[in-house]
Amino acid sequence: MSTSHIESALADLRAQVCSAQVAVVRAGAVTWTGTAADAADARRTDLLVVLRRCLDALDTADRLAVAARRAEQQCVAGRGPALVTGATRW
Repeated sequence: MSTSHIESALADLRAQVCSAQVAVVRAGAVTWTGTAADAADARRTDLLVVLRRCLDALDTADRLAVAARRAEQQCVAGRGPALVTGATRW
């Protein structure tokens, strides 16, 4: 799979996670009372924390995809993978 496919998939995933964040925030507009209100608020908070972790993981994956694209471009340009990884050719 090429890095462009990976980057496209990551962008799609990021859009889905952001949409989920919006849905969770909008769910806060629903009026609950009593114990249900506390439980709903706690659940929304938990979901937002998990979605933030997903976005952080996507940031890491984006950085890896950028590094992979650079390595891919260096290999295509005729430079060997040894220069990409920092290894020494013997």
